[in-house]
Amino acid sequence: MRPSAFDYHKASTLDQALALLAEFGDDGRPLAGGQSLVPMMNLRLARPRHLVDINALPLDAIEIRGDALHIGALVRHERYFTDPLIAEHFPAFLEAVHWIGHPTIRRHGTMGGSVSHADPTAELPSVCVLHDALIVAASASGERRIPATEFFLNAYVTALEPGEMVTAVEFPLPSGPTSGAFMELGERVGDFAIAGIGVVLGHDGNTITSARIVCSGARLVPVRSADVEAFLVGRTLADPGAQEAGRIFSAAIDPVGDHAASAAYRKGLIKELTRRCIAHAAGKASA
Repeated sequence: MRPSAFDYHKASTLDQALALLAEFGDDGRPLAGGQSLVPMMNLRLARPRHLVDINALPLDAIEIRGDALHIGALVRHERYFTDPLIAEHFPAFLEAVHWIGHPTIRRHGTMGGSVSHADPTAELPSVCVLHDALIVAASASGERRIPATEFFLNAYVTALEPGEMVTAVEFPLPSGPTSGAFMELGERVGDFAIAGIGVVLGHDGNTITSARIVCSGARLVPVRSADVEAFLVGRTLADPGAQEAGRIFSAAIDPVGDHAASAAYRKGLIKELTRRCIAHAAGKASA
């Protein structure tokens, strides 16, 4: 299929882009890598009447600003692999990006596009929730920072308002030693994940002092488990209780069933991925 008719606008400044989006409202969409938007337009699941090309804007920085890692909306996925700040501070993030699609998608896809698309099986929305990131959204009226836990409202639905666009994502820097891991399973490499698990463990010596865990693919938004996180705190890296943590997460979550997997299959998969992911994160920390 082909997309419905639209007008193309190329913005040379952020102010110009935001003014155009304010003018077009619900009929306008920003265009960067197009890895999610263009296929949806070809299937006529999205029918914007105006596309605002933002590729010329200076939104491609990866840098520390204050106590957070700032990642601009136009950073392409392939850059994460070689960025030293991500490797140093966010190992779960680094593992997650290895699961993103195929080389072409990683070459063209952007942080802002992935977050705005809000696919429930996508890696970066889960990474944002896992790390308590703030989504920076800008409009002609100003800027606001939205916690990732409040940004993703439903499958492909976010807290963005008409005329707003994501300009960056801010990841709080860890306050002490951390280890992390991310694992998922799809039918084939590069396919949408049936389920994925991300884990971050803070530790002091051999003791786990903080924990965060997120599941993608099970529900329509990334899901955290306060029960699993509380269970892990106080345990040791040598014996984090990974199998019991998997049981707790699996018992608490009520996954959806679809063409890719039944709800029962996802429940068992979440249990096993949780076990493996926690064990892997703890093992890296204690190595």
